[in-house]
Amino acid sequence: MNKIFSELCYACRVGDKENVDRLASTGVNLNAVDEFDNSPLFLASLCGHEEVVKLLLERGAVCDRDRYEGARCIYGALTDSIRDILLQYDISKAVDLNQPFVMHLSSLLKESAYQTHDICITSLGSKQNNRLRLHKFILNTRSPGFAGQVDFFNGGKHCIEIPSSVSPTVLEIVTKFIYLVPVLHEIDARDMNCLIDLSALWGMSELKEFLERVRHVIDPSEKSTMMVEYQHRITERAREQLCCFVNDNILRNAVDVGPNLSLRSQELISMFNSSAFPDLIVVVENSMGLKRFYPCHLAILSRSNYFKIMFDLPLAECFAYKQFKAYRNIPSPTEIPTVSFPPCEFEVAELLLRYLYYDASEIPWQYAMDVLLIADHLLEDRVKSMAAVVITQSKDILEEYSIFQILYLGWETRMERLEHYAAKIVANDIQRYAKDPELKKAIMLSSTRISIRQETDSIEFVDDMRYYLLQKYAFEADDVEFLGEEDDEDLLKASGFSDYMKDNSTIEALLGKLNLQA
Repeated sequence: MNKIFSELCYACRVGDKENVDRLASTGVNLNAVDEFDNSPLFLASLCGHEEVVKLLLERGAVCDRDRYEGARCIYGALTDSIRDILLQYDISKAVDLNQPFVMHLSSLLKESAYQTHDICITSLGSKQNNRLRLHKFILNTRSPGFAGQVDFFNGGKHCIEIPSSVSPTVLEIVTKFIYLVPVLHEIDARDMNCLIDLSALWGMSELKEFLERVRHVIDPSEKSTMMVEYQHRITERAREQLCCFVNDNILRNAVDVGPNLSLRSQELISMFNSSAFPDLIVVVENSMGLKRFYPCHLAILSRSNYFKIMFDLPLAECFAYKQFKAYRNIPSPTEIPTVSFPPCEFEVAELLLRYLYYDASEIPWQYAMDVLLIADHLLEDRVKSMAAVVITQSKDILEEYSIFQILYLGWETRMERLEHYAAKIVANDIQRYAKDPELKKAIMLSSTRISIRQETDSIEFVDDMRYYLLQKYAFEADDVEFLGEEDDEDLLKASGFSDYMKDNSTIEALLGKLNLQA
């Protein structure tokens, strides 16, 4: 650890704002950690130096609660006011590598077991003549001006040579930018003019704006702050671009066919000729037997664990990828690979596609149950969690579904959140639900789910209801034991203990009727 950073850590620990200001101005890395894994921001927040915390954040220190160090800062803060300041600066939704779709998009620049690229680009200035293996749909989406400079549409060239005036270094930086690899810190002042010209030519306005601003900034900490700001803007802009791409090129080019019918050969060819630049077709069949065909991309579907496993297996031959290689022209209908989603409504499939392409997280409550089920099939745990949150927070869901449908779905998809939610709803209105035969069925089903039998079996659903009964009346287990020995009826009524015992007796009565012990 260098001397300047050691001094900075000490100044943050003791609250020496003047020294922190001086040392930060030297360009020292404000987000480094000492031998005890403590960052300057963590030390200042832990020791309660609010002004130092503000100064560090203004100078580019990062507080990101999705990372270990950021979480330590927030939860280790000495005062609530410091914690509030840190939360205001929290960039957990802005740091690119914490965004799953960004991580996936960046990973596409690496070679994979199955080739997903359909275009290669090389700079004539490269001595090694290295090729960048890229994707037409990403280039067209993220760099709208690029398509106007080179003809790769409608069976055009699949290998593009960039003039030697664009150095391999500049081309690599631009490519990383397009694929959302954090690259702003790699830019050399000598490449600035060429990068500005190229970003203007290829329609990358955020990169151009950043370069024009940062070239006049000398203070390293100010540069760091600017990079954080622009990385967030770049990510959000990419999300908007991919949203438009899905709307304009995938959903708009989808084709519906009736029950027991298939897509005509010419329609398939037309779909592959579209501006979506697809390399596979996703087929979805809804409850009416109608089918919808979506032009999609192996590069994006491979983000789903379900499809990734499928593509990694020898079954890849089924998708015609041995015949349909990169750089080929439009394949014949027999070569066009297709994959199927589990049967569901088209709206549900489109919510999943939007998530895979750009992390769309808005799930209308009307579709949340179906989204959860399909996401479980596709092994998408993050989508399952988002759908479960919508279900448990919706005020309207119980008008459409019974609490027992939600419980059973929770069991089927292994979402404990739904199990607890159902137990809480039932416990809070146990007198009404006790009259519903479905409650007895739910308790019996829960009893069959016991994995380890003991002298007195534990039934999870019943245990959860008892727990939420305690919460309903704001009791602890010790309170129940204490009040159970009390004879003062007025006290028992006033404390709510009488009502608690009535509800608890209702549960016991149900167990008695079912001949169950729990």
